[in-house]
Amino acid sequence: MNWGDPGVQAAMIQSVGAIVAASIAAAIAAMIGHQIAGRKQLREKLAMAVADIQFLLAVEGEHCKLHLETLNESNQRRVRRLVQQQGLFWSGRFTPGRVKQRYQIDG
Repeated sequence: MNWGDPGVQAAMIQSVGAIVAASIAAAIAAMIGHQIAGRKQLREKLAMAVADIQFLLAVEGEHCKLHLETLNESNQRRVRRLVQQQGLFWSGRFTPGRVKQRYQIDG
């Protein structure tokens, strides 16, 4: 092979260019695939967290019903106020109704 031949040099340059272009395209595809997979995992975690919150709200509701039956008051506001005094805060953004309306997550 004559490396000094302009035709051979042009073929080599085209080959290297094609390899570089293919490598760049593969790297970009891998990055995009990683981002899509990450978003899917975040959606799954959000759905699980929302389901857990809905469960805990249902537990709180049943607990308040029991208090109402036995003590004639639910104590829901009192208990929430005591928890807030411990430094915990609930935004209220993930009530079952708001979740279905805003995030369109079944559960």
